[in-house]
Amino acid sequence: MKTGVRASTALTNTLLFCLLSGALAAHAQTSSTDSGATAGSSKELPTVKVSGKRESTATGTADGYVPVSAVTATKTDTPLIETPQSISVVTRDQMTDQGAQTVAEALRYTASVLPELRGASSEGAPYLLSRGFTLEQFLDGARLPSDSSFGYAVPSFDPYGLERIDVLHGPASVLYGQANPGGVANLVSKQPTTEPIHEVFLTTGSHDRMQAGVDLGGAITSDGKLAYRFTATGLDTGTQVEGTRQKRVYVAPAVTWKPDENTTLTVMAKYQRDPDVGYYNFVPAVGTVLGNPAGQISSHTNMGDPEFDSHSRTQFSVGYQFEHRFDSTWTVRQNTRYTYVKDDLTNVFPYAYAPGSNTTLNRYTFYNRESAKFFTIDNQAQAKVNTGPIAHTILFGFDFQRVIYGEDVGSGFDAPSLDVFAPVYDNNTMPSETSYDHIRQKQLGVYAQDQMAWGKWRFLIGAREDWADADDNNPVTASHESQSARAFTWRTGLVYLFDNGFAPYASFSKSFDPVVGTLYGGGMARPTTAQQYEVGVKYQPPGYNSFITASLFNLTERNVLTSDLEHSGFSTQAGEVRARGVELEGHASLTNNLNLAVSYTYLNDVTTESNDTATTLSGQTTSLQGKTVWGIPRNVASAWLDYTLHGGPLRGLGFGGGVRYIGASYDESNSIRVPSATLIDAAVHYDTGLHWLFSLNAKNLFNRTYIASCFSAVTCTYADGAEVLATARYRW
Repeated sequence: MKTGVRASTALTNTLLFCLLSGALAAHAQTSSTDSGATAGSSKELPTVKVSGKRESTATGTADGYVPVSAVTATKTDTPLIETPQSISVVTRDQMTDQGAQTVAEALRYTASVLPELRGASSEGAPYLLSRGFTLEQFLDGARLPSDSSFGYAVPSFDPYGLERIDVLHGPASVLYGQANPGGVANLVSKQPTTEPIHEVFLTTGSHDRMQAGVDLGGAITSDGKLAYRFTATGLDTGTQVEGTRQKRVYVAPAVTWKPDENTTLTVMAKYQRDPDVGYYNFVPAVGTVLGNPAGQISSHTNMGDPEFDSHSRTQFSVGYQFEHRFDSTWTVRQNTRYTYVKDDLTNVFPYAYAPGSNTTLNRYTFYNRESAKFFTIDNQAQAKVNTGPIAHTILFGFDFQRVIYGEDVGSGFDAPSLDVFAPVYDNNTMPSETSYDHIRQKQLGVYAQDQMAWGKWRFLIGAREDWADADDNNPVTASHESQSARAFTWRTGLVYLFDNGFAPYASFSKSFDPVVGTLYGGGMARPTTAQQYEVGVKYQPPGYNSFITASLFNLTERNVLTSDLEHSGFSTQAGEVRARGVELEGHASLTNNLNLAVSYTYLNDVTTESNDTATTLSGQTTSLQGKTVWGIPRNVASAWLDYTLHGGPLRGLGFGGGVRYIGASYDESNSIRVPSATLIDAAVHYDTGLHWLFSLNAKNLFNRTYIASCFSAVTCTYADGAEVLATARYRW
């Protein structure tokens, strides 16, 4: 075993021990103090039961699975039913009940989101999609690196440190600047609280998993002006693929200072080190989704080299959120964040079966060293005023972001071949450097938004102007590209609030995303642009804790780079992708016992204009124009139900169950059909009513083996198999 592996394992195990020991020691001290107080008093203190429901004034309240409002869609605390765009929210309670271990798992029951395109390799490539396009990740409103701009330096923060996840579907540039048209997934961190929070947990289960964590919070001073939150986890586990492990250390402190009722300053930091990210590789279509005379390739077989492959990631983020309310009209805010991501990947990948063979894969060695530094600052001024019968919430803002990104790449096609049915892993050598990109980006944006309320009508309009610059210097290939872009985006929408809880709405929104491409004649590529028309209805029945959204959308991205047929080696911006679909999503806490989350998505995602081609399974070349975008199912549906007893002899006992349907998809050439899959999840949990909470979560309960997606004949990925996890939580 390698020395680095021993060291990382020791570090993780030490953290696990320290987390449990420290939390139990803190509880012992608290218990001792309480015992002393009780002994000296003639009165017995009443029993206090801690409720699992949470409230956050910064992000809207959430009761069970049902959110009330969200800041993500408007940057103001606006009720979801008054927002003229589709928004999905995954609450902390839902994540806990479903036992979500990653952000991707937390989004499994969210409409239109495809969180695990890479299946069991999702930790190595944590790419999220919404409405067929990249779903940009934001942390507390600040942009994070995404796969659309960078390769593997995509952060994957532990969801235990999150209070909720807000997903704004569709173009969001009017508030957030350059972004893919799929939308925004805003990861909302756990916030400091004056109410005491003390929790320690231990999880074990499939693949020899060992995980522990703590969540502590409360007032620092007696007047409540200072409060804190400290969240930490440690993880050491195997995976379903032989010879690979996943290790993690995560620490997230936060402090809030509230000197008066009108001023709040919260400083937050996150550090996560993954010395072993987990498995990341591909399998061929023949032997997985397609028949192979030699048999079916096992989902446990490692297509790389356990002695050569390595993948580590380091993530760090620090920032603050400041708010001051001058009076009933004016409020100012400033949100600042610095994020650093470093990703090191060394792997052996397959690229084709050997000629005349259905058992032996030819492979190549590859390494990728990436680092991304993100600095963002967002300044906002909000005014609430009335003009006659119309109430306005007006938002002005300007933001700035600076990105420094480096990518060092090497590859070599001299790796030993592999028999997929009798693998023997030979020594591989590090390949030679083939490219080194040093990219600098900056963007300045100015925006304004007006939310108007007149009787039962709600009207929104917003506009933004952006200036973006980027340059890419590559000394290895002796190339240099630069780009300056300017873009105007806007959004508008209308909602009508009926007394019976129905709220029909309509909206239009635009987005832009700068691209770097070589155009014939030396011209600079214009940013890709997207526009979306959306209509729908939201329903919040009076007297019931539930929320339902139904939407129809038409989303088109233009100026997509594609091959220039008249000038070989150059690109032209004649490409276009169109996504049309229907989304249905509902969250409900029907009674104090019953929570429900359901969703359905129909999506027709097509490349409508393109000069590019792809290679079919038979080796022929076909145009991408008119093809369904690879990996995107046309139909996806899910339903999750959780029932908990709050009375009787079985008080505290609960059961949960879910079904997920993932429809068929195609590879890039549309010559390989990836079959659909239906998966069952289940959970059992028990709250003793005092300190202990126990839960048992099973995902893909019946161990359905299936392929998550295929890009080409040799780049398919298996999905996760069955996983069973047992968790014990202690709260005081």
